[in-house]
Amino acid sequence: MTGGPRTLVLHDSAERARRRRFLGVTVTPPYIQSEGVDAVLDGLAAAGVNAVATAPMVAEPVEPDHSGHGHDSDPNLRREPPIDGGAGTVRHVTRKLWGQSEAWLRFEPSYPPDMAAYRGLKYQPPAAGNLTDTQGHVIRDFIDGAHRRGMEVYFQMDAVLVPGLRPEDLPLLPDGTYPRARMVHTAAVACDDVRAYVAAQARDVIRAYPAIDGLRHDWPEHPPYRLGDAFLDFGPHAKAAAKRMGFDFEAMRRDAQTLYDGLGDLTNSELTPLLDHRSASFELMRLFGALPGVAQTLKFKAALTVNYIRELRAALDEAAGDARKKLSPNAFPPPLSLLSGMDFGAVADYADSINMKLYTMHWPLIVYFYAQELLERNPSLNERVLVRTLSNLFDFEDSDLGSKLSDYFYPRPHVRHRAGLRAQARKIRQASSAIAGRADLFPIVHGYGPEFDFEKRLRVAWHAVTSGIWINRYAYLSQQKLSAIAALGNAG
Repeated sequence: MTGGPRTLVLHDSAERARRRRFLGVTVTPPYIQSEGVDAVLDGLAAAGVNAVATAPMVAEPVEPDHSGHGHDSDPNLRREPPIDGGAGTVRHVTRKLWGQSEAWLRFEPSYPPDMAAYRGLKYQPPAAGNLTDTQGHVIRDFIDGAHRRGMEVYFQMDAVLVPGLRPEDLPLLPDGTYPRARMVHTAAVACDDVRAYVAAQARDVIRAYPAIDGLRHDWPEHPPYRLGDAFLDFGPHAKAAAKRMGFDFEAMRRDAQTLYDGLGDLTNSELTPLLDHRSASFELMRLFGALPGVAQTLKFKAALTVNYIRELRAALDEAAGDARKKLSPNAFPPPLSLLSGMDFGAVADYADSINMKLYTMHWPLIVYFYAQELLERNPSLNERVLVRTLSNLFDFEDSDLGSKLSDYFYPRPHVRHRAGLRAQARKIRQASSAIAGRADLFPIVHGYGPEFDFEKRLRVAWHAVTSGIWINRYAYLSQQKLSAIAALGNAG
């Protein structure tokens, strides 16, 4: 007799595996160290997770830093969870680190960097130390344990944050100055020295961890968290790149400066049409017609990011040889992607997948930052009209918009995110349309926030027409949230 119960079980198991979609979770190294490799991976596997992302570093808790600077004052010292420009101090992690709901951590690489890979470069990797020697094995153990459970493993890498970033490699405004306030002091994407370091790091880490499945580079673009960020970059690196790429740098700089100056002379009557998306499209087209250098600037920023991804693709292929590794950059969602420089369609020619951030706790913060600066420059503006105009232009909400600046705050852990569910679905559709099937699109759902809100956001992303999703970050995944992930039905 053939085709008995065991054969049916095997067939059922294979069919379930075939039906499983990509479901990834980002796990930063301290949680692996604090909870243990098996505890983390067993819990995620039970929820149906089949991909994980971590980083080639390890950490240890240190005494709290009360300076308010943390990462800026010492790149190896960071608060967990991140401060997020000072606004994120309300955040605390759900999964405690060595018994703490917030902690200051000191980091070291999890492996000794191959210094020959960085020979002659302006930027050099952080040195290995005692923590590397005693704890570095945890990352290799995590990779091996994930692979035994049938999971893909990625490293998340910084694309525009390098050790000892120098002032001359920061992006600049059209007038040649540095923005007065930024949430993150990222480097100029046009800077050859920055990109050379990150490409060398990619080659180094692939050779040190040949079992890794791929790399996720964060911010290979200019993050547009604040108003000044939207007008980057017009520094000397960008000027040189524009000449190489055939862009008219002076025309772009002139029109961008005209627009930036014009934002200091806004009237309520100019903002009102932007409250209606049907009128907003006409007003924006009028703007591009009057200032064609602005449209060229957006195109130039996109060309810089595409060039960066192309270089990273070449670095991975060189290091991996026949063992192809996946390139999977993170990205801001539309329309912020236009300001950051993320051209989904063009990047898809070099990337295996693109991870679109739905970090919805940042959305009201972005409205707040932009509105705060515009109100300072234009005290007579109607606060209600301004915040609603910005939320509408960025397509952050569906209805029930706020009416004042204080409505757009960084949500505390128990507060739902001011982000429309339909708006999130629209952004997924827009990015998917731009990619047009040339690469996978993985929306990233952020784990921060109350369970009921997380579950709604999770289901919007999961039921969109994509190949799967990422969830950021393990730090916020309570047992109730893990149960919501398991309820997606992806478990084998």
